[in-house]
Amino acid sequence: MASLTLTATSEENDTEVTCHATNGATTEPAYLYVQGPPTSVSNLTGYQLDSCCMFISWYPPFTLPGLTVQYIISVGTDQQYLNDSITNYTYCPMNLTNKQYLFNITTTNKAGNGSTSNITVGFQSTNVELYVTDKERGNANWTFHFIVSVHQFCTNVPPLMNITLKGCTKDNCYSTTNVSISNSSYNNISLVVQFPSNKTLNTNATLYYQNGVTVQSNTITISTHDLQEFTLINITSNSACLQFEYVSGSTPYIDVILLADDVDYIIDGFNISPNDELNFIQCITNIPAGDNLTLYACEWATTYTCQSNPPA
Repeated sequence: MASLTLTATSEENDTEVTCHATNGATTEPAYLYVQGPPTSVSNLTGYQLDSCCMFISWYPPFTLPGLTVQYIISVGTDQQYLNDSITNYTYCPMNLTNKQYLFNITTTNKAGNGSTSNITVGFQSTNVELYVTDKERGNANWTFHFIVSVHQFCTNVPPLMNITLKGCTKDNCYSTTNVSISNSSYNNISLVVQFPSNKTLNTNATLYYQNGVTVQSNTITISTHDLQEFTLINITSNSACLQFEYVSGSTPYIDVILLADDVDYIIDGFNISPNDELNFIQCITNIPAGDNLTLYACEWATTYTCQSNPPA
């Protein structure tokens, strides 16, 4: 009984091998199958499995019978080796945070590493909503009462260390780190914050956790102008009617409506007369013809800066 050992130098599947003896006799053909490094996985999918973990799955690549394929899973600095019988992977981050996680899966066998596939899975461990419950008008500053509603999707969350609230205009940001927490409930945290008058502020809250993770809330727009809002309720070819709303405690003054073209060049202005009412409707007529006209409702004291930072 003789044996022959061959070492393949390249991947050539279905290679026909015939052995010839020195006396001229030949054997029946034998087929030699050579397996190189595996190709990539297919049908790679991933999603957030539950409140704490993510899940990915795939179809294995082709391999010859009796030969195994392993998988190297990398998520950031975390790495895991899986054997050929596993075609899915569950990942539960140690430091939970809202972000996109990149999964890399590399196939490997005794011939070496094969191709790498990747997929990004979005993960949300905490949802934070910010909203205003009350506001008080002051001479120099306004006091706002906020609720920060925190919903934890996972129970394995480190302690909350600090909350900051930031409000920004187009030019400046007003940030506070010493917020007053008047409610001990973790899910609904009450904050009392002051912001300067005559500002329109895009405001959000940032939560800082003990493990260094930060989570940001939604962004809301708040106004510290006496003129809180104006709404276009009717329009014709040369006239418009608007509804004005002033904050309680303010004294409506004679304000102005500026009419600008598409390059913000002021082409006309109209005075409005509140008559000491906090909520009223006023119509303006004889509006000049034009395309893409913009209406700015401005407090008289801030007319010159109204276009760059309109109060309403």
